[in-house]
Amino acid sequence: MGLAAIPKPPKLARRALAVAWPVGAAALTGLAAPVIVAGAFHSFVDKRARLFRVSCLGVGLVWVDVRMLMECWKLSLRARGEASPTWEEDHEQVFLAGLNRAMILAKRWVGFEVVLDGRMHFGTEGAPLIAFARHAGPGDSLALAWLLGHTAGRMPKIVLAEALRWDPTVDALLTRMRSYFVPSRSGAGDDRTAGVRALAEGLDGDDVLLLFPEGQNFSLRRRRDLIDRLREAGHELRVRRALQLWNTLPPKTRGVIASLEARPDADVMIVGHAGFGRLTTPAEIWDAIPFTGRPFLVRTQTYAGSQVPNDAAGIEAWIDERWDDIDAWVTAYEGGPEPATGLSSTQHSAPRT
Repeated sequence: MGLAAIPKPPKLARRALAVAWPVGAAALTGLAAPVIVAGAFHSFVDKRARLFRVSCLGVGLVWVDVRMLMECWKLSLRARGEASPTWEEDHEQVFLAGLNRAMILAKRWVGFEVVLDGRMHFGTEGAPLIAFARHAGPGDSLALAWLLGHTAGRMPKIVLAEALRWDPTVDALLTRMRSYFVPSRSGAGDDRTAGVRALAEGLDGDDVLLLFPEGQNFSLRRRRDLIDRLREAGHELRVRRALQLWNTLPPKTRGVIASLEARPDADVMIVGHAGFGRLTTPAEIWDAIPFTGRPFLVRTQTYAGSQVPNDAAGIEAWIDERWDDIDAWVTAYEGGPEPATGLSSTQHSAPRT
């Protein structure tokens, strides 16, 4: 069961979580203290000091989250029920500062570092930007939001699962920033893209709409499961399409089409990343810590709105081609899976530049 199947918390639970979270964070910190001490002693055995690193990082991230929630409270108290002219901008600064603290902690404790592969083009000044990104590996959503906010100078407007409202900070902060929480499957209704379309229509000239067309983190198991489901449903063309992708899932196109139709004037950034896509289980992540010498490598390609098709069929073909490029690049960097699907490495083209 993925995040898409988890409904948002009831309204009363959301309020209770917001009040209880700082107290819960203090309790978690108390429980983590002996683990940190044990991790420090265990580092004499485990020279990579993984238990010490992870426990320190976990506590640090908890308090980054709590600090952002408390800053949301401060902004609410300052506003006193009246809409402030800088309400959204104030919350955006809280978000960017929190992302920066989280990235500093991740680099300090586990060696997580974002590295650009080539020059990053930020799009036309004064025009909105829509970014379609690969979804794989631990922390990719936060890393890409940080990259777009701090390096590209674009304020991320994020499309994310409604289940993440169980984190009171995410619920409060991203709601006030006009991000879109995709409804769970149990309460989605007929059109789950209406919010994506509305978010795209409301983009300002310095915003970036960040979407993950795959809908879920890549893993070999999910790739196999998707191929099996498509095969059972008789979608042979889609099966062949999925088989040609070794390190990505085929992009879902409804949200892509909705956002591009809503803002044909926007530039479009395609974001690929490599280095962490094969870390899909806790054991694999644990074995890779610290990530020294394993950068979170990001490659971007930016297109003017005039270079992107404006009809649904054209958009679908275009995003499929972009995902072919991403998959070929990632496969060249990370390698392919075991050829259990009947394809050999010789059937995959070299990455296009």
